Amino acid sequence: MDLFPVGRLDKDTLGLMILTNDGALAHRLLTPRRHVEKEYAFTVDCPLPRGAEERFATGLTIDGGEVCKSARLLPSDNRLSGHIVLTEGKYHQIKRMAEAVGCRVTSLERVRFADIPLDPSLARGEFRPLTEEEIAGLRAAE
Repeated sequence: MDLFPVGRLDKDTLGLMILTNDGALAHRLLTPRRHVEKEYAFTVDCPLPRGAEERFATGLTIDGGEVCKSARLLPSDNRLSGHIVLTEGKYHQIKRMAEAVGCRVTSLERVRFADIPLDPSLARGEFRPLTEEEIAGLRAAE
């Protein structure tokens, strides 16, 4: 079928993975110029410091001087977990962003790609075809 993954997940990251036989669509969805959102649920080993949301929102310099685009950080009340929304996908980006504010990610799961949420009815490792509406939404996101 010549399937292409739309993005990648680190070996220790769980969650939503979209496969397509349209390589051009996959490429367009992944380019940072398109600003296609990817949302992740995370936990960290220490409370996120106050001001972390602003640092993520303005773009964060991570190890080696690499600059990440702005991201939405939505911490829980205890600041040990939350969600982060990205429009790019640098190598271990969320882990490196958390380290830049003094925390270590202990779990990470992609819960949304564009307007497609992780289907709660699926067990880990299960899959389902996208609906026509979801496919149309991905095409509109490009």
